[in-house]
Amino acid sequence: MFLRSADKHGREAEKNLDLRIRKTRRAIRSGLVKVCQAKPYAHVSVTDICAASMVSRTTFYDHYTDKDALLAEVVSFLLEEITPALEGLWFGEGRDAHVVARHLADVYARNGQALKTLLAIRVGGEGDLHEQLYRTCCSVFTDWARGRMDDEVLPLAADVYASVVLTFIERSATKPLTDKELAAIDRARELFIAGFGAQ
Repeated sequence: MFLRSADKHGREAEKNLDLRIRKTRRAIRSGLVKVCQAKPYAHVSVTDICAASMVSRTTFYDHYTDKDALLAEVVSFLLEEITPALEGLWFGEGRDAHVVARHLADVYARNGQALKTLLAIRVGGEGDLHEQLYRTCCSVFTDWARGRMDDEVLPLAADVYASVVLTFIERSATKPLTDKELAAIDRARELFIAGFGAQ
């Protein structure tokens, strides 16, 4: 597991770094995920991350101020990978859950168990993937729905949308969704949009 992105989704800042720096950061990110699979994040130390990633503490601190900064970067990295799918789930041109499932499958293939592991870490703030995905989903939905539905129901609709999308992402991380499940998601999308009065 290396927490990689496809070129089109990669972090712009990472592209400009020396190859050795990118490899070191990738190893440290992977080390964090490995350690978090073995024990709760609250009990993870920088020493644990260094041992798992085979770098010294000095090298770790050359790149990150602490484990929270590292976690926030990993979450940001994964958000960049997932966000393109969030619009496509209900608002893209094709509006097809199969397309989103394929995109997420690509993300899972590149990032191994990182997504599943990080969704379980609930620390709040920038290092909480679940919370950041929820906020991103609400924002994506609100941007799309503004002017299409009543402002009074918009916050509720955004919450419902975010909950459904997070369930979709979490279930997809566990096992691929079947064609029947994906078809049900597509039908639910149409009912959801009609139910909240979107035009």
